[in-house]
Amino acid sequence: MRSILVLLASLAFAWSAYAAPDASKAPVDADRPDQGWFFYDDPAKAAPEEPLISPVRPPAISETPDADKDQKCARRDTWTVDCGFIDPGLDFTFQSLQRDKLLEHMALSKNDPKAVENFQRYMRWAMNRSIEIANTWTYNLVQKPELDGTLNNPVSTFGLRLMTEVRKGEAQEIFEALKNEGAILVYFSREDCAFCHQMRDVLNWLERDTGLVVWNAPLDGKCMPGYEDKCQPSAVSVTAAQILQVSIVPTIFLYVPENTWIRIATGVSTTDVMASRIVQFFTAYRKALLSGVSNADGATPTVDFSTGSFTEPTRPQLPTNQEIERLFKTGS
Repeated sequence: MRSILVLLASLAFAWSAYAAPDASKAPVDADRPDQGWFFYDDPAKAAPEEPLISPVRPPAISETPDADKDQKCARRDTWTVDCGFIDPGLDFTFQSLQRDKLLEHMALSKNDPKAVENFQRYMRWAMNRSIEIANTWTYNLVQKPELDGTLNNPVSTFGLRLMTEVRKGEAQEIFEALKNEGAILVYFSREDCAFCHQMRDVLNWLERDTGLVVWNAPLDGKCMPGYEDKCQPSAVSVTAAQILQVSIVPTIFLYVPENTWIRIATGVSTTDVMASRIVQFFTAYRKALLSGVSNADGATPTVDFSTGSFTEPTRPQLPTNQEIERLFKTGS
C-alpha cells in the first residue's frame, strides 16, 4: 500500500509538472476540463514578428495635363476617337469628322459607356448650336420681314382663313374659265377597286365645288355606279391610260382642250386638295405657256412654278386678260 501511494504521489507530481500552464499558452477554464488544448481548443500561437520594411513611395504623378496629347487632339489631322469630343471652333470639317467617327465608334462598340458618352458630348454641342441658330433665325425674321415667307403664305389659323378667302375668289374665276373652255375631270378606275368606290362621293363634291364635270374612264370596261351617263368604257380609256402612264387607280386628270392632261390625284385624296391642285397646276401650266418655258417629259405638261428672287422689289408680271383669253382660245 505504501508503495502504491508513493507511486501515485510521484505520478501526480510528474503530471502536474508536465501539464503546468505555460504563460505563452491561453489558460484553460478550470470548470471545463474538457477544453484542454490537446482536445480541440488548441490555443492560438503568437504570430512571429515581421521585420519592419520601409514603405516604397509610388512615383509622383504629375498634376499638369499631357501637353502633347492636348495638341494632338486639338488638330484635325491628328485627332482620334480616343480624344473624345473636342470643340471644333469654326472648323466645320473638323466637326463633321468627329460626328462621323464618334458615331461609328459608338455604333460598333458593345457595352462601352465611354464611346456613348463621347457622342453624347458631340450631340450636346450640336444642340446648343441649334438653339443659338434658331433664336437668331427668329430674330432675323422679325427684324427683316422680307425674309419671312409666311407673310405671303401665312401658316397661322387666322392668316390661313384670310388668305383662303382671297384665293377662293381667284380659284372660282379659274374654275369658271376652265368650264367655259370645256375642261373636264377624267376619273380612271376599276370596278373591283375598293378605293375607287370610296372616291365617288369625293368626286361628286369636287364636281359641285368646281363646276367641272367628272367623266369615268374604266380600265376594265365596267362603269362606276352613278357614272353610267358619264362613262367611256371602250378601249379608248385603256389607250389613254397607257399614254398617260396610269398604273394605279383611282387616278384623276384635268383635261383641257385641245390636248392638255394634268394629273391632280393618284389614289385616295380629298376635295380641297384636288381643287387646290387644279388651280395651282393649271396656273403653272398657263404661266409656262406665256413665258415660253418648255420642260415637258412627254407624259406631263410644261409648268412654271418660279416666283422670282425674294430680293426683287417688284412682283412678277401677271398676264393680261387678252393674253389669258388668247390662251384659252388658241392654246398658245
